[in-house]
Amino acid sequence: MAKNETSKSKAELYREERKARIAKAAKQNAKNIEKRKKASKAIKATVAVVLAVVIVGFAGFSIFKPSFTAVKIGDTKISASEFNYYYAMAYNYISNQAIQSEQAYGTNLTGFDTNIAPDQQETTDEDGNTITWADLIKERALSTAQQTIGYSNEAVAAGITLSEDQEAEINETIESLRDSAAEQNATLNKFLKFYYGINEKTLRKILKLETLAQNFTDDKQSEISNSITDDEIAKTYKENKKDYDYTDIRYYTISFKKLTAEKDESADAFKKRQAESDKKYIADAKDILAKATDEKAFIEAVKAYNESKTDTTKKTVAAGYSTLESSITEDGAEWAFSADRKAGDVTVITGESAAYVVYCIKPAYNGNSINVRHCLIGFDAKDSANVTDEEKKAAFKDAEALLKGLGDKFSEEDFAKMAKENSTDEGSASNGGLYENVRISGNFVEEFEAWCFDPARKVGDTGIVETQHGYHIMYFSSNNKDDLDWKAAIKDEKANEELTAFQEDLFAEDGKNAIVDNEIWTNMVVKDYCDNIRKMQMYS
Repeated sequence: MAKNETSKSKAELYREERKARIAKAAKQNAKNIEKRKKASKAIKATVAVVLAVVIVGFAGFSIFKPSFTAVKIGDTKISASEFNYYYAMAYNYISNQAIQSEQAYGTNLTGFDTNIAPDQQETTDEDGNTITWADLIKERALSTAQQTIGYSNEAVAAGITLSEDQEAEINETIESLRDSAAEQNATLNKFLKFYYGINEKTLRKILKLETLAQNFTDDKQSEISNSITDDEIAKTYKENKKDYDYTDIRYYTISFKKLTAEKDESADAFKKRQAESDKKYIADAKDILAKATDEKAFIEAVKAYNESKTDTTKKTVAAGYSTLESSITEDGAEWAFSADRKAGDVTVITGESAAYVVYCIKPAYNGNSINVRHCLIGFDAKDSANVTDEEKKAAFKDAEALLKGLGDKFSEEDFAKMAKENSTDEGSASNGGLYENVRISGNFVEEFEAWCFDPARKVGDTGIVETQHGYHIMYFSSNNKDDLDWKAAIKDEKANEELTAFQEDLFAEDGKNAIVDNEIWTNMVVKDYCDNIRKMQMYS
């Protein structure tokens, strides 16, 4: 039989599969890069905390950390004690996520219980298989070790070195740890060996490798990003505008009454009866539609329908296509992002379980970045998950006094000084509360973003915004109209896809950085680590 001319060769199918896999992995890769950067910056604090825990909780216990090779990354050998370091850092990262989740949301969203050894609790891996947290942490430790060794080797090959500031930062980290150990009347080596099975020399070596690895990743990202042309970006946007634009809508949902099949009722008969029932709710939606001559009339029509004084419509600002697809169906998203959509347009979208009356406030548009300063006055609360009205009033009073204290006429420098001296936001206080190139992204709490991207916002505007974190004294610094979101988004996506493809080759299973796991030693490290967590809990 002759080969079908339209069939694809194995090579073509592989390339398509690889492209799809890379595109899917690129988004996660962007998050992983940020994790690596945060982890690198947090080494000093994390290790210092760990030492304090060791001192208090592990006193009197010895830990056997042999120097035999536990893992090979290509030709590079990693001892059991060095692997223990990577395991400890992976454990600390996951523990910190659990603690931060508890503090921020009042509940642990990670599923990891810091009060139980990781080999005594289960989770799922990326494929949905049930594994212990200990095994998941091991996988992440192996991956971190692989990336650290692989990237640092690439850095050396490319002639990348550490800067004087980076050398100084590593020295500062070492000295800080030495001071922490001295406070407990011990040498740094004693504690590094006690907990990690390594000495100062090995820790310094690992810190240098991690910094080199980050330098290479940063350089590679810049190299790839700089190679992406404006024409490529513009072409992608033109072909996929709805994936990058926003829209503002208001909508109201009328849910259908879900019927149940009667005894001996056929599927067709039941389907027909359900459809007849749905017609009433669709008719109600159309009645509201007829009265929605403008946004205010739409709200009033819904109030009348519900015989209520409360507005139950939902306003969605700067919504992306995928957001509307999940809230008002794909048909609703298509309607909202239609090229001929105009402000004031209204329609009824019929879904499988509801009818949606949708009003267009602002048709498809794209945003740009802004710069904003803020001074956070956090709630001085006994229970961060249940802040009292009195605690909120006290925080607002402080915020109001600080803003008024600036006077009627003040400069951005005056605001920056006030924020630096008073803000409880550690991420921006030292920089005068400045956040640069902020985009509509969901990276900031909703109330914060809503203030920043109010269409009426002007340079020099101030205000006080309440969020779950406290009261933010706001100052609008600049509107970066040339820094369009779609350009930045497409450039980031393309750069991440190319970087992910590069990484896939660099860390291929049969490539030069393949992981060879000597499970006798790595599993011994994991068991030993978990045993000592149990001992810490027993003696705490």
